Amino acid sequence: MSRRKALRLHVALAFVAGVGGAVAVACGGGEPSTLPVDPSVRRPPTAEVAELEIRGSGIDRFTRCAPPGALGQHWIPTLPPWTPPAASGSPGAPEPSAPGPELDRSYVSRTKDRTATEQAIEATHRDFRGCFRRSLVRDPTQDGRVAIVLRVGPDGRVLQVESHAACEIAPDAIACMKQVGARLRFDPPPAGSDTITIPVAFTSRDGVKKTQATDDDAYTASAYLTVESARPSLHACEAEARREHRDLEAQATFTMTLSAEGRVTHVHIDPWAGAQPLLVCAASALERLAFAPPAGGKGTVIARINFNPRQGTR
Repeated sequence: MSRRKALRLHVALAFVAGVGGAVAVACGGGEPSTLPVDPSVRRPPTAEVAELEIRGSGIDRFTRCAPPGALGQHWIPTLPPWTPPAASGSPGAPEPSAPGPELDRSYVSRTKDRTATEQAIEATHRDFRGCFRRSLVRDPTQDGRVAIVLRVGPDGRVLQVESHAACEIAPDAIACMKQVGARLRFDPPPAGSDTITIPVAFTSRDGVKKTQATDDDAYTASAYLTVESARPSLHACEAEARREHRDLEAQATFTMTLSAEGRVTHVHIDPWAGAQPLLVCAASALERLAFAPPAGGKGTVIARINFNPRQGTR
């Protein structure tokens, strides 16, 4: 099916059976017959991934966090590789407008027995909390997590700051934490460069939100990580639209049908709004994803993508 055809809206009749129940089938005008369910046959999983906001600024986030999944299941995706720029072309670390901590030599000397990650966590936790509290003025209901990733160059300066697995945290709080991380200084890495991940989780005074567990929680949690791996491709779609001076706002729900190997065999877009070329490009990026092999030989992942949501819509 071509990309253009994939955007056509379809009207379909759906027969829905409850989990663990039976399918009612009516033939002609007769009474429905009940088909017994074989308990040995596992129901194909369906993973619903919350809306992923893609912004030109790079401050992306899921509007809702993934379920906890299985015990010890990872929530931070595999980080893309990074190579520091050549010394002659390195622009140096960015100079943020907001004040932040700095790992000076005296601090490093006092904490020399600690890892760089431990140093970074201790140096930023107070300022990170301040970023979060200031953002509560605009969004008092946020309660989520984010991984702030520092890319450290040969001289110990932070040359790049990234955010991953962000969910239910305001974009301005994420931007503030990235500014704080950019001010850190470390001892020169022995390997010439280093990547430091600072996991950050915020909870309200009421504690962690309780959600009703489902059989698909573990699969859904892994689907979040797979969908997030499409961020570079989705940003490439946004950058191409920006270069061509096209509309940069679009949102859609993508329903992906999976094969037994977890490959995407079909992408259906409905509902959708905004720039169609941007959504076609997004569908192409999602088609290349490889999810965990679903139980039962097939599965479905529903993902929502929102390019450049307007301020105040959330």
